[in-house]
Amino acid sequence: MIKKYFYGKEVTKDHPAHKRIEGTTSGLHQRHENIVSFWTKKEYTLQELIINGFVVHREIPGQTERTIPFARIDIFYDGPNGLGRKAMNGVEEKVYKEAKKFLSAGELDLLNDQWRKAKYEGKYKWNDPFCRHPIYDKTLPAWILGKTLEDDTKKLTKKIKAQAAQAVKESKASLDKRINDFIKEINYKEPVEKVKPSPLQDLFLTKDIDPKEVVGDENLSTLYKHIKGDRELSKTQAIKYARTLGVAPSTLMFEPKTINVWSNVKLSSKIETPDGSAAILPGECYQRNKIEVSVCPSDIYRLDIKAIRVNDPNSIYDGFMAYYYETNKISDQANNKLCMIREATGKTLLEGSHKYYLGIYQLYGAKKRILNPDPTSDIKVLAQDIEPDVVAPIVSFTDPGAILVDKVLSKNIKQVQQLGELIRKERQAIDEQSIKTLTKIEQQIKELNIKIEAQNKQRLFPMPPGLLSTNDDDILIPEFLKKDEKKRA
Repeated sequence: MIKKYFYGKEVTKDHPAHKRIEGTTSGLHQRHENIVSFWTKKEYTLQELIINGFVVHREIPGQTERTIPFARIDIFYDGPNGLGRKAMNGVEEKVYKEAKKFLSAGELDLLNDQWRKAKYEGKYKWNDPFCRHPIYDKTLPAWILGKTLEDDTKKLTKKIKAQAAQAVKESKASLDKRINDFIKEINYKEPVEKVKPSPLQDLFLTKDIDPKEVVGDENLSTLYKHIKGDRELSKTQAIKYARTLGVAPSTLMFEPKTINVWSNVKLSSKIETPDGSAAILPGECYQRNKIEVSVCPSDIYRLDIKAIRVNDPNSIYDGFMAYYYETNKISDQANNKLCMIREATGKTLLEGSHKYYLGIYQLYGAKKRILNPDPTSDIKVLAQDIEPDVVAPIVSFTDPGAILVDKVLSKNIKQVQQLGELIRKERQAIDEQSIKTLTKIEQQIKELNIKIEAQNKQRLFPMPPGLLSTNDDDILIPEFLKKDEKKRA
């Protein structure tokens, strides 16, 4: 066992600093399994750890149980001793800063992607504050999911039974005491007012931007209040920050809109129940037991917008979201377009009165069918000879992760400012050149008009001699007729 010291004295179980050194700090708890805890780059490098994946769970903004949102990150390693895990749970900012320590550029990009996506998934749970049980998702390699899930099934069953028996014995007073002790251990004080989440927080956290480069030393206090959400960000101030960071002001003022995902769909193959009694066909929508939340593009957001998620690892559109507006009729503009199609089954409501599909709605002759939008799927036609009662065109088919990508081009604020200054100078030069060109064209048009007027005057005044009669009769008499008339006389 590794001995630990505090101010020169060995830390034992009865030492006041024992609990803190074991992993609990202010607002953060850590757990290491099958790896040695590391505090420096050298300690981390000597273990020769290879990161196999990140799993991130966060609370949804505005739906937090406490005033400051909490998060959890599990990092899975492959090391000399086999699979290992480092788990962190606590205040979002501290969890993220601890997780990104000693990561390479590629690993940090992967963590940032998982961090942004987890913000609106709402998977964070409060039932395991000390990270005793690992958390998983489908991004982890198969050898981790297969081994850990199989090994943990029996262990979790025994632990749950033991915990259930222990919970029955414990009284409500003892449970309250344990909760209060945990809050004291993390040394966390809740503010009186609920903190409003700010888009600036994730931006400065994930891009590691120095606030001094944005506002200087004078307005740091105001910027920190805007980042924490203690002060509302005004439109004027958002424009100033956006000009410095090189982003749109609206992305700093408002979080992306979120909506519930009411259905999922698989495009590559059908889904069968374990007993084979029922099956969901490819392209047919189905509901999951849990409520899912997704971001919605702000330019198409309406109160009646709906979303369907493609949940199919074998499809090129896995994770994509199909957005459409709720309707009760067949759209006139739906032919050969990606749509949500509803067809009545003739059954009761409990048996499933309607079937819902996601696919390309096509009319051929007097018949209607649904084509598979995934070109890589072996199943090209999802349904034949259908009689739909509702067809709603998909207004957006996109990956929600694309909406949450980094807004800032570079964390080098001076470089962004120089780029913005060059763009403004180029626009100014283009405007000045356009004004000069327009002025020159106007001058040429004026000169041309003067020449045309001069030529017209020369043609009309004076007339050639002899063209008009000098008599008062206004009769035109050519000169050669006048000569003939004199000869005759």
